[in-house]
Amino acid sequence: MSIRFSPRDMAGLTILAEMYGAPLDVVAEMLGVSINRAYRITAKWAAAHMISDKRMRPVPGPSWIFPTKAAAEALLGRSVRHWVPTPKMVAHTKAVFQLRLALTGMDLDRWISERQLRSEVGLLKAGQPRPHIHDGRYITTAGDLWAVEVELTAKSISTARNSVAQALHVADSADCAGLTFYCRGEAVKNVIRTAAAGLGRSGGPKLTLTDLDELLAKKHTESSPVSRPGLRVIAGGAADHEIPQVSDPNNGKAV
Repeated sequence: MSIRFSPRDMAGLTILAEMYGAPLDVVAEMLGVSINRAYRITAKWAAAHMISDKRMRPVPGPSWIFPTKAAAEALLGRSVRHWVPTPKMVAHTKAVFQLRLALTGMDLDRWISERQLRSEVGLLKAGQPRPHIHDGRYITTAGDLWAVEVELTAKSISTARNSVAQALHVADSADCAGLTFYCRGEAVKNVIRTAAAGLGRSGGPKLTLTDLDELLAKKHTESSPVSRPGLRVIAGGAADHEIPQVSDPNNGKAV
């Protein structure tokens, strides 16, 4: 029996391959369907061997949907490393996935994934340090390239300062207009704010802070059948409202 895929199927599978995977409820959010409908769609994907048929739950909650290695390589057109969700990584992977949906919907052309950025770095020689890799980059509807970092837990100031400095350096090298840290909670924002202030920088990409959960809640509230992603390109999105610059409680001032 042949299985036919719609453009939405192919876009969803491609995004999953780019982003490693996502829990079923986030897949439903991406496709703009109910959980039950998402379950039927992903069952079709599994029957076609496009996603793993293992219903893995690395943490309590919905099972995770992720492409097989062969499917990911076919969808992305390059060799990839085998990936399965683990308890240590799923919170961050899910957050970055949801951020992508909030910023660019199912547009395949405006988001550059961490997986792609990592592949561009390629293999390193023994002893060669790996450059910082952003959690993603995206192109605003105005055509500007922005780098993104997702921070869910507070680091030490020294660790955060090093991370911010490296992320800014790579953003500058990539000709990004700016870099936004999407943070979970005030404690995390305060650490990033303090770390950035200690760099004494002048010039370079703009650096801003945004509350991750506030952004995701806002996009969820704004969602409607008209705006839900069902096609390749979604008009509008967070960039239209200058989301990267609505940064912190201080009237959206840049860091």
